[in-house]
Amino acid sequence: MSAIHVFIISWQGQHNRAVEIAGALRDVSDAITIVYSDPEDQTAFFGGFDTMCRDNSLYWADKFQACLARCAANDVMLVIHADCSCDDWPQVVERCRAAFGAYADLGIWSPRLTGTPWRLERTRIRRIPGGMCSIVGQTDGLVFALSPALYRRMKQVDYSDNLYGLGIDWLFVCAAYAQGRIAIVDEGVLVRHSVARGYSSEEARAQKRAFLAQLLPEEKDAYTRLKEHMRKGKLASKLLYWLEHFRLEKVAG
Repeated sequence: MSAIHVFIISWQGQHNRAVEIAGALRDVSDAITIVYSDPEDQTAFFGGFDTMCRDNSLYWADKFQACLARCAANDVMLVIHADCSCDDWPQVVERCRAAFGAYADLGIWSPRLTGTPWRLERTRIRRIPGGMCSIVGQTDGLVFALSPALYRRMKQVDYSDNLYGLGIDWLFVCAAYAQGRIAIVDEGVLVRHSVARGYSSEEARAQKRAFLAQLLPEEKDAYTRLKEHMRKGKLASKLLYWLEHFRLEKVAG
């Protein structure tokens, strides 16, 4: 069974949470790396955990590439953004490990998430009998694990014009299905995400469209099929997403 290398993505204002997540996972992970950006070197703050400090002017695409570069060729890469919370972080790693042991064709694993427009009610293709996992058309890029079989393809991609990294999740999902693999969401563990972005959504979406022009023909076919499958649940899912965002803003206000 492959080792699990956890990569915690952190940035200014999230470092305390990154350390808390790393501490919770210390005994169940094979390796932990905190990939962070900050105006200053914060290595000492992270208390001995392996770290990678990235340019503070860069965003998710740069950190994703850093994860790919650091992860060993045969390890499962489990990515966790530090603005997520979970009542039982060790269970995230344990259920991820179990899924990769159970499903030989697994490409991407993700826990069930809140704070995402990709709700399971929209993305589910079918339930896997006898368990709590569903095959899905999208996982989002908040908390996910990639099979080593996808690394070569993801390293071929040009990220230089995609500062914010939108569309990376689409590319690895489509690459998985193009390879005959599946993406699953595990309802046995819930991770919550705060609904917020620190950048222009319009600019990020424009970069995403250009980025996805790199899809190979078989990946484009997968993209078309998955988008069509999820079309019927799009409106309801987005309404729930924005209602969640509104409730959080009201609480914060």
